[in-house]
Order: sequence, then C-alpha cells, then structure tokens
Amino acid sequence: MNVSLSQTSKMPSKSIGLSAWLCITGSKLAQIPSTVCHKCYARRGFFNMPSVKTAMESRLEFMLSEQFVPRMIAVLGMEDLFRWFDSGDIQSEKMGHDILDIIEATPWCKHWLPSKGYTMWRNILKERKLPPNVALRFSTPKDDTRPIKVPEGVGTSTTYTHEDSAANVVYGCIAHKVKEETGSYNCGSCRACWDTSVSNIAYPKRYESKRK
Repeated sequence: MNVSLSQTSKMPSKSIGLSAWLCITGSKLAQIPSTVCHKCYARRGFFNMPSVKTAMESRLEFMLSEQFVPRMIAVLGMEDLFRWFDSGDIQSEKMGHDILDIIEATPWCKHWLPSKGYTMWRNILKERKLPPNVALRFSTPKDDTRPIKVPEGVGTSTTYTHEDSAANVVYGCIAHKVKEETGSYNCGSCRACWDTSVSNIAYPKRYESKRK
C-alpha cells in the first residue's frame, strides 16, 4: 500500500489529510453558519475533484490499516517537520493512539497536529502523555473567540476577523505579511505552529471574500 503525502508551496513540510466530509466534529459544525467549519475550504473546489476524492479514500484505508504505523515511521525518516490533517480530522481514539505511536518513534521530527476531536484526544491523554515533539492544537469552533480550555501540554489555535479580536492573542500567523512582502502566501521562516512553547496561534480570515 503506497503512502500518499501532500506537499504544497505554502507549507515547509509534507502533510497528510482525510476528507473533510468525514470530520466527526467538523461535519456537525459545518451545519452551523456561525462556525469556522461552515465554509470549510476542504469541502470546496480542488477537494471535490474525483482524483482528490479517490486519493482521500486511499489515505483513509491506509490510516486504518496495520501498515499505517510502520510505514509512516519509515516515510518520516528524513523529515524534520510534519503536519497532520491539512484536511479532515481524527476518526477514532485508535487512530489517535497510532498517530502518537508514530510521533514517539520519530523524535527527530517536529509534528503539528491541529484538531477539533476534543473528546477523543481528552480520552487518549488520560492514558498517555504527549511526546515532546508534537504540538497538538485544539482549534476553536468559532471566529473571534478566545482559546478553549485544554489539557496540560495541549496548545490551541484561533481565527480572527479584526486585529482587536479576542482571538488574536499570543502569536499571530505571519503568512499574510509574507505575501505582502513576497507575493506568495506561505510560512516564510516561521515555524510557530510546530513550536510547543507557543500556546496559541491566531489565524486571520484570509478567505472571507471568497467564501461569501
């Protein structure tokens, strides 16, 4: 079974994702206009192409298979950064445990793991501690709201629509500033999302005009 990872010009790392239509929490939030999932980028455009849907189905099959943990450990052998769930989210507590097994086995690689699977992760973290090389971040369900309460060692991420928003706290994503300077929306030299010492990452709503 082949391992299919993503690599975009916006990100300094490879990543893996699942269909956003499979999000357990996100699919519920997508039905509520006031949530960040209501106009999810991973439910539109490129993500609706047949080839992309097929790739997402193959990834789910892979992530549910017995090959998931050993193959990912091997694939990450030369990576120093990795992002989980550039689309989609955790599907089960077993998947969460498998992901943490992979992270523990790749201490040379820093992992960024954004999620809205709050309940599953809280249950998982009752049984084990987070490895030091992962920034697990609970994403807030609504724009312009303060970071949610999280278990020890877990970070957060927020989205804001104006500079004085309650969500614009701790560290503001600089990708939009990089675009102003270079013409390309990307991380530049910033690696804050992977940095466990940064408690919250605040993202501006850059796609708002396209979502209306």
